[in-house]
Amino acid sequence: MTAVLLAAGIGGGAFAHQGATGIVKERMEAMSAMKDAMAVVGRMLKGETTFNANEAGRAADTIAAHADDMKAQFPDTPESRQKASEATPLVWQEPERFNRLADELVAAAVMLSQVSADGETAAIASQFQAVGRACSACHEDFRQKK
Repeated sequence: MTAVLLAAGIGGGAFAHQGATGIVKERMEAMSAMKDAMAVVGRMLKGETTFNANEAGRAADTIAAHADDMKAQFPDTPESRQKASEATPLVWQEPERFNRLADELVAAAVMLSQVSADGETAAIASQFQAVGRACSACHEDFRQKK
């Protein structure tokens, strides 16, 4: 579980939004919101906070909503590629692969939202890991290394 949290960028440093404007700032804020929501669920699953199905569901809904906006937040424009962006050029060089990974994140996040409504911690944990893997798969090639 810890490896998934770290790979998804949870528990690491905050995104560097300094100098980001427009769509780049919007997507960085969306990524931060997803990271924060993943941290809420992660802390519950690790027993650091009391499990609350409603709170887990709200966090999952946040992840799903931002994941659904992902492809639109990376238009192939000069503004989108500004220096403050943490995206690699591969986002625009391999858009089909980027979009496929974004779709996989949406599917995993929607499923996390659905299983969170049931309150089954084992199912939530399993789907939480699937979301983390989807995040990591995209970050592997499409986010600059820190």
